[in-house]
Amino acid sequence: MNAKLIRIALASVTAATVAFAEGEAKAPAAVPGTIRMITEATFPPYEFRQGTEVVGIDVEICKAIAKELGKELKIEDVEFDSVIPSLIAGKAELAAAGITVTEDRKMKVDFSHPYVRTGIVFIYAKANPFEKGEEAKGKRVGVQNGTTSADFVREQLGQEPEMFDSPASAFAAMKAGKVDVVIADIDPAKAVIKGEPDYDISELLTVEEYAVAIKKGQPELLAVVNKVIDELDGSGRLDEIKDEWTAKAEAAASAEEVKAAAAPCGCVPCTSADCNKAACGCAK
Repeated sequence: MNAKLIRIALASVTAATVAFAEGEAKAPAAVPGTIRMITEATFPPYEFRQGTEVVGIDVEICKAIAKELGKELKIEDVEFDSVIPSLIAGKAELAAAGITVTEDRKMKVDFSHPYVRTGIVFIYAKANPFEKGEEAKGKRVGVQNGTTSADFVREQLGQEPEMFDSPASAFAAMKAGKVDVVIADIDPAKAVIKGEPDYDISELLTVEEYAVAIKKGQPELLAVVNKVIDELDGSGRLDEIKDEWTAKAEAAASAEEVKAAAAPCGCVPCTSADCNKAACGCAK
């Protein structure tokens, strides 16, 4: 083989190797006829689980978007701080997880028209109230990882927060004395203190907006998402969705409280035949 042929062969092998490596790094493509939503399902009433199904306000909005596109919605549940990176990596076409629009996030993804105006609040024990931001300086402040609550602690209080995977787990840590106060979005904050007469929430510390995020450079998809949100809002259907899923989230929380109260050691009784209750310290 002469030198020219050797160079051509080597170039072909190199190109094939690069193409294979790039293919390995790419996220799996969407199944034809589907559109993928990525979320974090511990944020009622926006997204939470009923059995194995992810449901909530954001799910209903994304179902309406899928219907407009003539596609079936598929949902992936990840940690909140993985939602936007996963969207950017192409693992989904839509991200909806009670995502607050921020200038930093706008540099990474495109946002739809906002569909919720909200904000963050303190969750505190009534015996130790918190109402203003400066009251939490130097305290142990629990937040959900990757949220604007974490940003608030860093930017407004000048300290690092205690990180948890959900507002509920941060609240549980506060009840256990591991943090002094929790900061969370107002709707999940209301959900976690329901049935907790010794706890309360503050007035809004910030005013924020939630929107659907999509990967940059997709103006046609963004136009469809905005059209659906505007139509849901203008028709009054958006308010109906919010009311419906807020009530369902509250009912689900009440059902869990009843289960927990029925368990001898405070554990939720397991109905699975192969559950090893002894291993988790629950009723034998």
